[in-house]
Amino acid sequence: MRVWKAGWTWRSGELREREAILVDEDGTIVLAGPASEVERDARSREAPVEDLPRFALLPGLVSAHSHCFQVLLRGWADHPRDFKDWVSRCLYPLVLALDDDSLEAGALLCFGQMLRAGITTVGEFQYVHNAPDGTPRGNDLDRLVVRAARSAGIRIALLRTLYDARAREGQRRFAEPPAEAAARTRELARELEGDRAVTVLPAPHSLHGASAEAIRAGAEIARERGTRWHIHLAEQRDDVELSRERFGATPLRTLAALGVLDERTVVVHGIWLDESERALLAERGVALVSCPLTNLALGDGVLDLPDLVRRGVTVGLGTDMNAAPCILSEMRAAESLQRARLFRMGVLPNEARPGAAPARSARALLELGTSAGARTLGLEVGTLARGEPLDALLVDLADPSLAPAAALGGEALLNAVVSSMSPQAVSHVLVGGGVVVRDGVLVSREAREAGARVARGAWRGAVGSLSS
Repeated sequence: MRVWKAGWTWRSGELREREAILVDEDGTIVLAGPASEVERDARSREAPVEDLPRFALLPGLVSAHSHCFQVLLRGWADHPRDFKDWVSRCLYPLVLALDDDSLEAGALLCFGQMLRAGITTVGEFQYVHNAPDGTPRGNDLDRLVVRAARSAGIRIALLRTLYDARAREGQRRFAEPPAEAAARTRELARELEGDRAVTVLPAPHSLHGASAEAIRAGAEIARERGTRWHIHLAEQRDDVELSRERFGATPLRTLAALGVLDERTVVVHGIWLDESERALLAERGVALVSCPLTNLALGDGVLDLPDLVRRGVTVGLGTDMNAAPCILSEMRAAESLQRARLFRMGVLPNEARPGAAPARSARALLELGTSAGARTLGLEVGTLARGEPLDALLVDLADPSLAPAAALGGEALLNAVVSSMSPQAVSHVLVGGGVVVRDGVLVSREAREAGARVARGAWRGAVGSLSS
């Protein structure tokens, strides 16, 4: 048992002063409330106390959509002509140059950066399954990514991708026959059952990467196992016409026609869903993951997020290509894009709750990056409630980015965390009650050394594609 007591603690949707959390030996929260009440509990009397009045204790952030290997695109793939150019001259050459060491080092680098920015859970959309020559590797590379997550200390939902398109050279690293991909996904899920820090979910890649057979197979696995399943959908404007040509309907209606659109479905991106599709999304209980900064970088467009929030759709956030994996930045971009689009402030929650106060705005944005993202992965984290693992970050109230709000506390402090706090204010990060970042430094030596390992990697052979 251990008691964590901070100056300010997130509980029941607000920052509260001098609260405490009692955690058991497994890192599970068994009691949360005012410090005086927690300390009176018999279980607390003999427990060591971490008394941190200069810190705020917040729920760990959730990146519900990530491609960790894409950190290796930084610096040489930032300014292509368009999305197709980025795929053909940057993404495919990278995946063809990746060896196991580069893939693992990239994952460690990415997960370490996430932890330092307060991300404690990642939904890793993993679709590199084969050797560079296309030879099947089974679940070897999926296990490699899981090992990297364990080594760094981050909680992972491994979104094992079903991908059977093989028209392009780079796709040979992704493509598996649907029946084989489904069998491997089931095998990996059974293998990792019981691991408290790892979950396996099926993820048919997209309407252009997965056939109807692969999409149905992914949805069937989710039904069998009682999980969510994820799919890229309507990210690019061209995806709408492709869906009509290939399936005879717009993207979301294609999923409906395939018989797979229900409360287990999670759409990633969804920028180009029309109004009737957004209504259908809400009607069927479908969730969505938005990746605002990646959508900006790739010129995808701007999601009508206020409409989805107004309709009651669960929306989480992801860091996707991980140019700078930081959910705080994604939260801010999600709101700022809507302000620029609609020429108003405080758009997201105020569309759902007219006249909402600024604190409600901050609360809504924080929930996008914590509990809502967790729900898209089927995980019970993100609220610091009893029964959850203690996934949390300790924010240093003396950090300059929180002045003067830290002196005011409460709503002002919450607004500053959401709107202006630097990731450098994140001092400690806990996953399952264990410290994985201490005083801004990663505990994992492997994660700390990932940058140097990446610099030596075989992936560098991909850079020459830019001159072609």
